[in-house]
Amino acid sequence: MRQLFLVYLFLAFSSVKAVDYAQLPNWAALPDRADNADWIPVQSGWSDKQDSASVDVFYIHPTTALSGYSGNASLNDKALNRRTDEFPIKYQASVFNGSCKVYAPRYRQAVLHNFFTRHTEKSQQAFDLAYQDIKAAFQYYLEHFNHGRPIIIAGHSQGSMHAQRLLREFFDGTSLQQKLVEAYIIGYPTQENQFQFLQVSNHPDTFGGYISYCTFGMDAPISFLTEYTNAVVVNPLSWTTEKTFVAAEYHLGAISKQWQGIKKNLCGARCGNGVLEIQKPSASGFIPMAYKNYHLFDYALFYANIRENVALRVKTFMETRKSTQQ
Repeated sequence: MRQLFLVYLFLAFSSVKAVDYAQLPNWAALPDRADNADWIPVQSGWSDKQDSASVDVFYIHPTTALSGYSGNASLNDKALNRRTDEFPIKYQASVFNGSCKVYAPRYRQAVLHNFFTRHTEKSQQAFDLAYQDIKAAFQYYLEHFNHGRPIIIAGHSQGSMHAQRLLREFFDGTSLQQKLVEAYIIGYPTQENQFQFLQVSNHPDTFGGYISYCTFGMDAPISFLTEYTNAVVVNPLSWTTEKTFVAAEYHLGAISKQWQGIKKNLCGARCGNGVLEIQKPSASGFIPMAYKNYHLFDYALFYANIRENVALRVKTFMETRKSTQQ
């Protein structure tokens, strides 16, 4: 009976209709369309430069389907799509619009509860279906949008989990790796042995590798959360893996839906054992979850540092490529 049930699950899963990414509503952000990835914080002095950017970012949003006990969210859920647009697309994907054309697919994300039952077959099916959409979107992007341009891969939380898999399948040791400017795998633990050829970046202007961090408060009591043990941690205040504490004066600016503009010098940070440890931010709007977990603010807290770093890595990548072609 168990074997018959597994066969049924496989047939049911494999027969799910693929998402058509030629349909523009199946994208949360596209560079030639007005959307929340175009957002610029007020009085920042920044501008949306997608029309002239020489690099693309393929951004995978985090879990926004917070209700439901199993399975995958629907692409036709208007309220869910609005939540995705108003939060991660606006406050995360937009960080790349100063240097990149932003491509962000919608996908049948695994609903939140799957993370609490992630080792079950049912939840794995949900994550696999979500990745099936991400893979299809990326293949469509490569065939119809990319035109040979350099690429940044970025994600947060569930998006970073899928980004890891995408990097292994399409970049790690392949010819496409030469076009990878950087991967920002934020908000989901990354182990160095997840890749054979891709290396963690340990300097602000290196390229072709990846950075990863998960944000917690200082001395967070998380030793029992083994998924973070020995995970890669790159400090976004220094863009190195060094464990030296970096003071708040290097914090270039955070954003929040609770106030306008950007606020600087909110916290110092250091690389801990598998997590980024930060001082309590000196501004409202950043309330951690259990165990001093600032997961919701992995991008927002370091928005200006990320934006500046993306620009630096793009600049170095383009200059290096130009010099090698001469």
